[in-house]
Amino acid sequence: MDRPEAKPDASRLTETPELFESRKADHIRLSLSEKTQAIGASGLDRVRLRHEALPDLNFDDIDLRVPFFGKLVASPMFVSSMTAGHAGSIDLNVRMARVSEKRNWPMGVGSQRKQLQDKNADVEWKNIRKACPRVRFLGNIGLAQVIEEPTSAIRRLCDTLEAEALFVHLNPLQECLQPEGTPHFKGGLKALEKLVRELGLPVVVKETGTGFSRSTLDRLRGIGLHAVDVSGLGGTHWGRVEGGRAQGLRAEAAETFRDWGVGTVESVLHALQAKRAGAEYDVWASGGVRSGLDAAKLVAMGAKHVGLAQPILAKALESEDALDQKMELLEFELRTALFCTGAQDIETFQSLRVWEI
Repeated sequence: MDRPEAKPDASRLTETPELFESRKADHIRLSLSEKTQAIGASGLDRVRLRHEALPDLNFDDIDLRVPFFGKLVASPMFVSSMTAGHAGSIDLNVRMARVSEKRNWPMGVGSQRKQLQDKNADVEWKNIRKACPRVRFLGNIGLAQVIEEPTSAIRRLCDTLEAEALFVHLNPLQECLQPEGTPHFKGGLKALEKLVRELGLPVVVKETGTGFSRSTLDRLRGIGLHAVDVSGLGGTHWGRVEGGRAQGLRAEAAETFRDWGVGTVESVLHALQAKRAGAEYDVWASGGVRSGLDAAKLVAMGAKHVGLAQPILAKALESEDALDQKMELLEFELRTALFCTGAQDIETFQSLRVWEI
C-alpha cells in the first residue's frame, strides 16, 4: 500500500537573517546557563585514575604534545566547535583563534552553514585566518547540509578556513526541537561516504552533546572516516537550549527529552568496542569536559583528542587574557594527572592503563 505523502511541518519557522542572528545570540546565552547543563550525566565522576606516590620523573619533564594531522600540537585538548556567522561571533572567534594559535591548540569552528547561502559570510573567517595564520582550524557543517549540497560547496568552506579537516555534526534531537530546524537526515550515511571519498580532507563525525550508541558507531565503520568525536551527554544539552527558545509543543517536548542521550564515558566505551571489532576511525571525546583532569580521564581511556567548548566560551566572553589563563590551567591539570600516575608523555599514559570505573 502506498504511504500517504508527508506533510510539511507548518509549525517550523522560515529562518530570515534576523532570526539567524537572534538564534545564535540565544545559543550563546543559553549554553552558559546551568539549566541547560546535563551535569553528572557524562560519567566522568565515576572514572578514577590510579595514583602513583613515587613517580620516577620530574614534573618539568612531562610532555603533553601529540601528533595532529602530521604536526605536533601542545596537548590532546582542542577548542571544540561553537559559534560562527553572526555579528556576535566575530570578536569571540578572534579571541579563541589568537589564544589557540599562541598555545598551539587546534580549533574547531562553529557551523559554516550560513556561508552556503551568503558568500559574504566568508569574510569573517578569511579575516581571522589572516590575523592568525598558524592556527590549526577544523571546518564544521551539519549532516543535513552534506546531504543537500554538492561536495564542491563543502570544499569551498574548508578552503575559506584553510582547514586541516572537517567536522560533520550530527544533531537530530536539536533539529527536531529547534523552531527553525532541518531534521532531514534521510540518506545521511551514503552522503557521508560520498563526502569522505570526494572532499580531499579528513572527515570527523561528531555529535553535539547526546553521544553515540554502539549500533551507530558500527554503521560508521568502513566509510573512511578519520575519527568520531563522541560528544556525549554531560555538558551543554542542545535539547534544553532549544527548549529555552521554543514555545508550545516544542518547549514541552524539550522538557520530556531533557536527559536524552548517551553519556560521554559510555559513548567512549562504545567507540573503543567498535575499534576492537575493526572500526578504522580514531576516537575523539567531548561532552561535559570541564577540567584538565576530565580530559586526562578520557585520554587514559583511549581518546586521541579531547574537545572543550562551554568553559572556553565562558572565558572568551570575559577577555583574551582570561581565556589564555584558562587554557594554561587546563594544560597544568592534565600535566599534573600524568605526573601523579607516573607517565612522562601521552603515549606512556595510555599504555599504563591507569583508569578504572
